[in-house]
Amino acid sequence: MMKSIYAITPSGMEIKNLIKEIEKMLDHGIRLFQYREKDLNENQIKDNASLLLEIIKKNEGKLIINDSPKIAVEIGADGFHLGMEDYLKPKNLKFIKEHRETINSDYIKGLSCKWDFELIKNPPEEIITWNYLGIGAFYESRTKTSAKTAEDKDVSFPLKITTKPLVAIGGINFDNMSRVFSLGYETIALSDGIFLKNDLKKIVKYLSL
Repeated sequence: MMKSIYAITPSGMEIKNLIKEIEKMLDHGIRLFQYREKDLNENQIKDNASLLLEIIKKNEGKLIINDSPKIAVEIGADGFHLGMEDYLKPKNLKFIKEHRETINSDYIKGLSCKWDFELIKNPPEEIITWNYLGIGAFYESRTKTSAKTAEDKDVSFPLKITTKPLVAIGGINFDNMSRVFSLGYETIALSDGIFLKNDLKKIVKYLSL
């Protein structure tokens, strides 16, 4: 099994610090990033995402934009990630419908499914085809305090009901990532667990084993 990390930026981090952390991750071989920012307006997010994209592309990485297909397309990012609530927002649906051909052919599309097994089995694909599904939260997370954790769920069940690539999300860090990988997930998303903890070298070493 090929293990990989999907690094999701924590909201509220200053762009200069974010750039510094992403550069370190790129130096250590991490190549997939999501820019997730809840505290800035659209223009600020677009400006910051453009800066990150330039750095990530120079290192042959990929950048996914959270919540905004429009920003992803406008700056030439690699894709976008949406929750169902964001997907159903009229402005997002309108944009996706207007650009469906380009989006389907040129962009990575990710959908958060939480622990909704029916959504995992049947994601909405009338307009676009999702390239991966986010599953979680596996553990309590500062990033999404309202997200329900696995609790009594069969956390490996999503792997049995879809052929789409899955990304394990929510409260994952160096201390618990081996358990998530052992369930059969090949890609895990880390936010605080990689940006705010000094565990990058330990994480990279684990991936190389």
